[in-house]
Amino acid sequence: MKIVMISGNPIGHDYGGVAVHVEYLTKYLANFKDLTIISLSFGPENLTFSKNGIQFIVLKRMKFGKIFFSLQIFYDLFRLDKLLKKINPDIIHIQSTIPTFSLLGVYLAKKYPVLLTLHGYFKEESRFHTGVEKIFNIFISIPLERLALTTIPNIITVCPQLQEMIQKFTSSNIFTVPNGVDIKQIQAITPFPPDSNPTIFYVGVLNKRKGVDDLIRAIPLVKNEIQDIQLHIAGTGPDMEKLKKLMKNLHVEENIKFLGFITDEEKFSYLKSSDVFVLATYWESFPFVLLEAMACGRPIVTTDVAGNPFAVIDGVYGFLVKPGDWRQISEKLIYLFKNKAILKKMGEESKKRALLFDWNIVAQQTRDIYLKIEEKTKEK
Repeated sequence: MKIVMISGNPIGHDYGGVAVHVEYLTKYLANFKDLTIISLSFGPENLTFSKNGIQFIVLKRMKFGKIFFSLQIFYDLFRLDKLLKKINPDIIHIQSTIPTFSLLGVYLAKKYPVLLTLHGYFKEESRFHTGVEKIFNIFISIPLERLALTTIPNIITVCPQLQEMIQKFTSSNIFTVPNGVDIKQIQAITPFPPDSNPTIFYVGVLNKRKGVDDLIRAIPLVKNEIQDIQLHIAGTGPDMEKLKKLMKNLHVEENIKFLGFITDEEKFSYLKSSDVFVLATYWESFPFVLLEAMACGRPIVTTDVAGNPFAVIDGVYGFLVKPGDWRQISEKLIYLFKNKAILKKMGEESKKRALLFDWNIVAQQTRDIYLKIEEKTKEK
């Protein structure tokens, strides 16, 4: 079976969630001898090469500017359609609902069996956008995404919560296949020497949506009970200076360390050497970092939004809190640090839970969907 996987950026050129998903999914799908995987994406130059049993085709990204954006969409559609005619795939798997790919899916669904993976949801994400980006989403991204979700016959959501959101308005076949985690890769990483102080870890983009300011606001309350508490914040983003200013205003400079950008290996080392992982986000579809932290044996404190409860059952693998409630975050952290046996037990249970999201399992679930689509296509 010939599968064309379409995504926005070539592997290794983007560190976003979709790029990570595509990189690992194609890698593990290539292990199935009955599948031929072709990865099709856009990049700085035209490229065609094979690696680890996967054929990669990169189309040079042409930039027309915001004024002529619609021209760019149709030009990309023309190039992709022309290339797909040569490839003649059995199934086209589209890994995004950005405008170009939403339109592409709607168009190609008339010619080929098409499967669309919904990683996020513009309707929800636009709440955190401003200015031109928000206007663009309201008038272009959201309507085109909805068109794709009601037209493309087969859809994968990365968590049950996303499935619940879209099944209210679409009659498409909806499957839930989560993001995965590379258990073997994480097991091979050596932790940093353990900190003698109780340590909280966060890694991700530093922006308003991630709620890092709420995590920082929780630290003075935690410090009242756990004086030597340490928070390590990894990542970069537009709010870094605001967050550092907040840290100073709250007089917790001695308790918080900004690590900046770190590599994947460093990320896993920090996770393994920390006590608790916190993600105070206001919106996530199904974040990789929760699975990674759980695979490292960390208990989780995260917000009760979208796909987070799919990974973290409250009171079992950690705790779920209300978005924006830094007092509740502090209460859960204090409880964990004062109850070491529970902290350890939740970490152990988290590690077991992460095994269910191994990429081998996720790839098998995806292949099963391909087989179902192939069978239905033959019936027609």
